Amino acid sequence: KLEQKKQINCKALSTGRNGRWRNQHGGILPAVFVLVSEVFENLAFLANATNLVNYFYGFMHFLLAKSANTLTNFMGTSFLLALLGGFVSDTFITTYWTVITFSLVELIGLVILTIQAHYPSLKPPACNTATSVVGICKQVEGGEAAMLYIGLYLVALGVGGVKGSLPVHGADQFDENHGKERKLRSKFFNWFLFSMCAGSLLAVTFVVWVQENKGWQWGFGLSSISILLVLAFFVLDTCKYRNRIPTGSPLTRIAQVIVAAVRKRRIGNQVSTDDTNYGSDKENGNVTPRTPQFR
Repeated sequence: KLEQKKQINCKALSTGRNGRWRNQHGGILPAVFVLVSEVFENLAFLANATNLVNYFYGFMHFLLAKSANTLTNFMGTSFLLALLGGFVSDTFITTYWTVITFSLVELIGLVILTIQAHYPSLKPPACNTATSVVGICKQVEGGEAAMLYIGLYLVALGVGGVKGSLPVHGADQFDENHGKERKLRSKFFNWFLFSMCAGSLLAVTFVVWVQENKGWQWGFGLSSISILLVLAFFVLDTCKYRNRIPTGSPLTRIAQVIVAAVRKRRIGNQVSTDDTNYGSDKENGNVTPRTPQFR
C-alpha cells in the first residue's frame, strides 16, 4: 500500500476540482522551480541570440549580411516552433515531459556547437578579417557547415518546445477555479517575466563577455551548463507538480469544426439538445449558457 501511494503521488495528478490533491500537488514551491528553470533557459538562448552574428562573421567567415540573415532565421524558427511545443504538450504528452524532452534536444545542439567551437579542425582556417579583402576568407562548407546548422537548429527546436510549454506548466500549478490560487496564478506570470529578464541580463553581460574574451567554446559551454541546470531544477520537485492530462490541441478542434461545417453544409436546421451543444463538457461543468444573440 505504501508503494502504491508513493506511485500515485509521483504521478502528480491534476487537481481539477478535487480539493484532496490541492495540499499534495502544485502551489507556490513547484512554481518557484519553474521560475528558476526559466532564468537559466532564457540565459542559454539569449546569450547566443544576441551575439551569434559575431561568431558567424568572425569564425565561420560568413559575409555580414549572411551572418545577420542566419541569425534571424534561427530566431524566427525558434519562436515559430513554440507552436509545435504547445501542440505536442496539448495533444500527446504533458507539459512536464515536453519541457524535459525539448531541453535535452537543446542540450544536444549546444554540445555540438561547443565541440565545433573548441576544435579548429571543425572550423574554417583562421583569417584576419580586419585586413583581408572581403570574400577572401574561406567560409564554412561541407561537413563543417552541416555540423553548424544541425547544432543550430537542434537548439532552435529545443528552445521552441520549452518556450511553448514551460510557462503553461507553471500556470498549471495554480487552480483557476480556486479563489486564492487564481490570484497567485496572475502573479506567477509577473514573476515569469521577471525570470526572463533576469536570465536576459546575465546572458547579455556575463555570457557575452565570456564569448568575446575567453572563447566561444566557453560561451557555448556555459549555455550547455545552463540547460543542465534547467533540467536539474525542473525535475527537483517532480512529485509535487500538477500535470494537466492532454486533451487535444485547439488547432485540431478548429480543423474538426471546419471539416464538419463543410460536410454538413446542406443539412437543414434541427431541434438541438443539451448533449448536441455541449457533449462531454457538460459533465465537467464547463457549459456556456445559451443566448438569442445569433438567432
